[in-house]
Amino acid sequence: MKGLIATILLCLVLAGTVSGAEQAANNTSGCVGCSSDSANVTGNQTTFIFIQEGTGGSFVSDGSGNYTLAMTGAVPYTIFFADRPARDVGFAPMDEFLKGFGFGARNPPNAALILPEENETSDQVIVELTNPQYDNATGTLTYTASLLQEYAFKSGWLEDQRSKVDASIPERFGRVVLVIDSCPCWPNKEAIQCSNGVWMGCHNTCWETKKFRCIECDGCCNGKFFC
Repeated sequence: MKGLIATILLCLVLAGTVSGAEQAANNTSGCVGCSSDSANVTGNQTTFIFIQEGTGGSFVSDGSGNYTLAMTGAVPYTIFFADRPARDVGFAPMDEFLKGFGFGARNPPNAALILPEENETSDQVIVELTNPQYDNATGTLTYTASLLQEYAFKSGWLEDQRSKVDASIPERFGRVVLVIDSCPCWPNKEAIQCSNGVWMGCHNTCWETKKFRCIECDGCCNGKFFC
């Protein structure tokens, strides 16, 4: 785990050099995979992960099965990083990310809570996140979090972390990294017929890199991601 951040940063550097010119040449909307005159994805959809980091924090049970996750010394932006082949990368101000991503109780995102400085038996859990709050004055980021035993990730990078998941983490800890899965499925305003002819109740959302938000995009959600 101790090499995680260095690995991520290396990936970000490589991603930025590959994607920047290509995206600028083909897209003026700021939405990866979109046409230049539309906010809707017209081709292959890009999966992102979102990375937040703090110098310390706590993970305290409220007695009802939920936890309060508090990250202190939180970096005031969220890094977003696209799975290949897009390899797009950028930084979203924390307030804008929390407002634009979507942490609704109906379909909250999954995330890997990683403690790089803990031992190898208590350094990563998978959680579901709701109710984000960020205090810029104190640099404190908080969520309501629920431990997950069964989960699925859109991101291939996060899916590869399954073997590192532990049963629990300490109540208080030092350096912390939160890796959040890609944009959620949202309920359709009206029924959508998928390519296989099935009418679905949920549609995909995709990350818009310039306005820092998840927006409706083409296609129905994968069956294992419920909205």
